Amino acid sequence: MAVAQYPYALSPYTLGQLRLRNRIVSTAHQTTLVHDHLPTDDLVAYHSARAAGGIGAIFLEATAVHESGLLTPHTLCGYLPAIVDGYRQLADVIHGHGACVFVQLFHGGREQIATAPRPPALAPSAVPTQRFHVEPRAITAREIKEILAGFERSAKLARDGGLDGIEISAAHGYLAAQFFTPRTNLRTDAYSASAEGRLRFLTEALLAVRRGAGSELAVGVRLSADEIAFDHSGAQECAEVAAAIADTGLVQFVSAALGYSSTYLGSTYIVPPPPAKAAAVAGAAAVMREALPPTVTLIATTRVTELSQAEALVADGVCDLVGMTRAHIADPELVSKAAAGRTVIPCIGCNQACIGHYHAGMPIGCTVNVRTGRERTIPRRAERTEPTEPAGTVATAERTTPAEVAEVAEAPVAATGPMTVVIGGGPAGIAAALEAAENGDQVRLFEAAPELGGQLRIAGKAPAHRELWAKYSAWIAAELERLGVEVRLGSPATAEDCDDADRVILATGALPYRPDPMNTDLTLISAWDAIEAPELVSGPVLVADWGGGWDGLDAAEVLATHGRQVVLAVAATHPGETIHQYQRNLYLGRIDRLGVSLLAHTELVVSDGRAVLRNIFSGRITDLPQARTLVLAAGRVPNDGLWPELENRQGAVRVGDVLAPRSMEEAILEGTAAARRAPVS
Repeated sequence: MAVAQYPYALSPYTLGQLRLRNRIVSTAHQTTLVHDHLPTDDLVAYHSARAAGGIGAIFLEATAVHESGLLTPHTLCGYLPAIVDGYRQLADVIHGHGACVFVQLFHGGREQIATAPRPPALAPSAVPTQRFHVEPRAITAREIKEILAGFERSAKLARDGGLDGIEISAAHGYLAAQFFTPRTNLRTDAYSASAEGRLRFLTEALLAVRRGAGSELAVGVRLSADEIAFDHSGAQECAEVAAAIADTGLVQFVSAALGYSSTYLGSTYIVPPPPAKAAAVAGAAAVMREALPPTVTLIATTRVTELSQAEALVADGVCDLVGMTRAHIADPELVSKAAAGRTVIPCIGCNQACIGHYHAGMPIGCTVNVRTGRERTIPRRAERTEPTEPAGTVATAERTTPAEVAEVAEAPVAATGPMTVVIGGGPAGIAAALEAAENGDQVRLFEAAPELGGQLRIAGKAPAHRELWAKYSAWIAAELERLGVEVRLGSPATAEDCDDADRVILATGALPYRPDPMNTDLTLISAWDAIEAPELVSGPVLVADWGGGWDGLDAAEVLATHGRQVVLAVAATHPGETIHQYQRNLYLGRIDRLGVSLLAHTELVVSDGRAVLRNIFSGRITDLPQARTLVLAAGRVPNDGLWPELENRQGAVRVGDVLAPRSMEEAILEGTAAARRAPVS
């Protein structure tokens, strides 16, 4: 069935001397599963799971070629001899599951995420960088030679470690790309930004890699297909760089992605969340494909989260291979499940536990799939509905008819285990219900609202989370049905509803916090209500946002979209202080285009009995702006009214926001752990 549905994406492909079993790859991404700059057993387990899931090739994360090029304390060091053993471990398990393995050799130049004490940064010229506020020194001719020697040494060690290929990172404004343009390259020597000099460093790095790797490894380069930053290179300029590199004859493949690290807007498109369009790389990759000779393989990656999108990219001739990196972070078995007609865990694009963890210096995870990054400590769930043939190869699906696969994969599960009652149908309760049902429990899920989803359902009415909610809600509906969970909607649970339960999991979430009553003639409404029913909100509107999350920003955006004049007063150092920077960046662009006025560092307080605004740093008091409605986004409190009746009941636990309001990640993690009856770290 998979060949019929995805005949392009799941067809084999030849790259140099390599035979990839399909066109789907996982591109280089940082995992923080690194210790002392070397691979760990957790990193091996992480990539082993994705290779076992049927992917064609895996690109190991950005790996430094010189000590001056370390992005963070958890960057792999490709120049250390000790890395060979780690490479061999990775190559053995990845090859053992039928996939190929590459490494990305990297130097960040002026781009550093390192915490203090930071090393000195090198760049073609001493030009400070906006996002990380790094002030580099100009690299000397001697240092260039040392770094090029690092490329050669790192390539040799990759070959010794049994890897199949190497790509040089020259994308996103990292070191090699910093030579491309006079914005970052003010040199007057042979490495200047002139037509003759701007590609010299990258060309010499490729020659060094070729010397180190020998003829048996595939060699390529990663380039930005569009930097998506003001006054930076667009698709046509990026395609010209790719064509010039291809003309050297030194590359067998080009890996195209979006974004530019040193700017706020450009960095967002390295890993763009919704509502950035799906398969965002498609247009720019098509321009690059047109510029490249057909003999050079093109890999395209950026927000390709569904196999149907990858199929279209290959079928339309946009690229030869497709990077589905975040999709495989969410579900390492994406390819084998698709081949068997099984439901895939969707990437919902939240960025919270993947790139968000990296920016926080934490090991990689996935909000929706708690096993990601914990492959050694939380074993893969044993599927209770197995396909008739082992999954993992295209041939599997070819030996069964679509009807046979669908019948086996989607057949409901009959539970015979103990009774688990879950109270609350938000992410925590749903995670608990799914895990308990997978483990064989009979599961009854109570939800007081007419629909599942809790706060996520409300957030799903706003542009930032519409796609997230659509994907998540479709997936949970299918899984709850497959697993035979009894779902009772519009049913506030009581303690008596748990009388026949062997285990009770309370996941009733949170409610909006309401400050003390204040003397104002304005209509008061919660941000949640404003998001759900913006047509009932009269303008002008003041949104008083404590700055802690999504609801204030979503309320402002939804109301402005409905034509309301909106002032957003944020009681934090910046809007969306607790959400991932890429989400925040897109929010700020959208609300600015909608004409939302921002009052920074401003909180709503009561002074002398009346509502006023106060600067959180100076304490300066100002009157409220002209408004008819005051929308409150003041934080959340646990919805724990039922807990006193359950607290002394054996086997009763609380999970998610009812314990204390946090994020979707903690909710799903705690719901899963409670249902497993085992600790999850």
